[in-house]
Amino acid sequence: MLNPNIRFSELVRKGLRFRRRFEEAKCSVVPCDFTWYPYDSFSNLFYVQRLLRDTNLSLKVLSGGDPVLDIGAADGALSFFLESLGYGVHAYDHSGTNINRMLGIRALASALDSKIKIEDTDIDGSFNLQGQYGIALFLGTLYHLKNPFYVLEKLSAHVRYCFLSTRIVRFGPDKTVRLDSIAVAYLVDPEECNSDITNYWIFSQPGILRLAKRTGWQVCSMTSSGASESDPITEQGDERIFLLLRSTRSSLEP
Repeated sequence: MLNPNIRFSELVRKGLRFRRRFEEAKCSVVPCDFTWYPYDSFSNLFYVQRLLRDTNLSLKVLSGGDPVLDIGAADGALSFFLESLGYGVHAYDHSGTNINRMLGIRALASALDSKIKIEDTDIDGSFNLQGQYGIALFLGTLYHLKNPFYVLEKLSAHVRYCFLSTRIVRFGPDKTVRLDSIAVAYLVDPEECNSDITNYWIFSQPGILRLAKRTGWQVCSMTSSGASESDPITEQGDERIFLLLRSTRSSLEP
C-alpha cells in the first residue's frame, strides 16, 4: 500500500488536481485527428515524491530557481504541470518517434496558454543543450534510446539533478539466466517488448547504476516498482527503477 505521506503529499495532490485541467484541455482540442499519448504521466509523481522524501529535499530546493528540462515529454503532462507551479520548463521530444508527431503537446500548449519552450530534437542524434538547468525529468525514455551513455553524459554537464526512470531486468527472456547481479544491458529485438522498434537497451539494476556513475552522476535515492522476477520482453515482466541523481560534473551548486 502506498505510504499516505506520499499519496497525500502537496506535490501529488497538486498534480492530481492539475490532471483534471490537463484532461479538460485535451477535450477542448477540436478537431483532434491524432492519437494522444496513452499513459498516465502523472503517476510518476508518486515516485518523484518518494525520492524527494527519502532525501528530505523539495523540487524548489533542487531547481535553485533554474529551468526544468523535460526529456521525452510526450504530450507535455508534467511540463505543463511544473509550469503551473511556477517553473520555467523546456520540453524536448522527437516528432519522428512521438506517438502524434508532437501535435499533442503543441495543441495543448495553445489550449493551456502555455509559455513552455518546446524542442523537436532527435535526442539520440544531435542532442545539444545550452545553459544550465536545475532539474531534468528523464522518465521512461532511456530504454527508447540507442545511445543512453551519450545522452546521460550530455545531461550531467548541464543539469544539477535528474529524476530518471527506466525499465530494468533481473532475468533473461527464458528466465534461466539471472542478470541482476552483474552490470549488463539486454538489447531488445524489434519483435520483443510490445513489438516496439524504439525499445533498445534494458539494463540490470547494477547496469543502470554503473551507467549513471560512468556518465557523471551520483545516486541520491532510488526505488522500484513492478515485477519481482522481471524480464526484458514481456508485459508481465515489466519492472521500473526510479532514481534521483546529482551531477558530479555540472558547475551549478544547489
